Amino acid sequence: MRWTRDAPTVLVRTVDTDVVAILIGKYHSLTSQHQMAAIWVAFGTGKNFMYLDINAICHALGKDRSTALPMFHSFTGCDTTSAFFGKGKKSAWEAWNAYVEVTEAFNNFMNHPYMTVTVNCKQFQLLERFTVIIYNKTSNLDSVNEARRELFSQKNRPMEKIPPTQEALLQHTLRAVYQAGIWATSDQCEQKPPTPEGFGWTLESATKTWRPVWSNLPVASQACSELVKCGCKSATCGGRCSCKKAQWKCTELCSCQCE
Repeated sequence: MRWTRDAPTVLVRTVDTDVVAILIGKYHSLTSQHQMAAIWVAFGTGKNFMYLDINAICHALGKDRSTALPMFHSFTGCDTTSAFFGKGKKSAWEAWNAYVEVTEAFNNFMNHPYMTVTVNCKQFQLLERFTVIIYNKTSNLDSVNEARRELFSQKNRPMEKIPPTQEALLQHTLRAVYQAGIWATSDQCEQKPPTPEGFGWTLESATKTWRPVWSNLPVASQACSELVKCGCKSATCGGRCSCKKAQWKCTELCSCQCE
């Protein structure tokens, strides 16, 4: 840290993206105490080394987005939270630009660390809609479950390229909220975070190791004895319909479109 006429210049050396996200999230809080502070990050190594002007970045983002960035980073994948398969930061950033309303949720989680999350709360619903857009920017759907069904049945997306279930997304959100809570309180001299239990983590009794709770729903292979779909071309299925033979009703997976 270097001081010039009561204005500090701070240089942080790191190779960790999480540290950059924390600094951006805390920028407006830090500069409210030292308005003329200049914050720089010496980031990366070798050919990828660069200096990041945190002041310029935060001025470009604006206060709301700067404050929201750590939660965005946690939700879209960091050292302690998983990322959406095949969806990197670029896809997530484009989705944020397309759905700026989710900034409200990101900021709420940063301003209220470790807040309770349920599938019915407004903040989760904003994140759910944001997740849908990550996978399909033109979708009008709000539910990840509905988006999964549409992408799988109508657009023939493979399972790894559709959104997680709502239950899996809730557990992921809880883990992201926990991590963002730690970052939000990182300027406290002595942090006192709650137990990770209930935030998408569970303590394995045998090994005393924290394990992520991916979902509280049974896996498909256990919940479904078999998957049957017919190839009937007309809305009125005939006697050769595989669904009729199995004494099952046609579904949206069927060629007849379940009409």
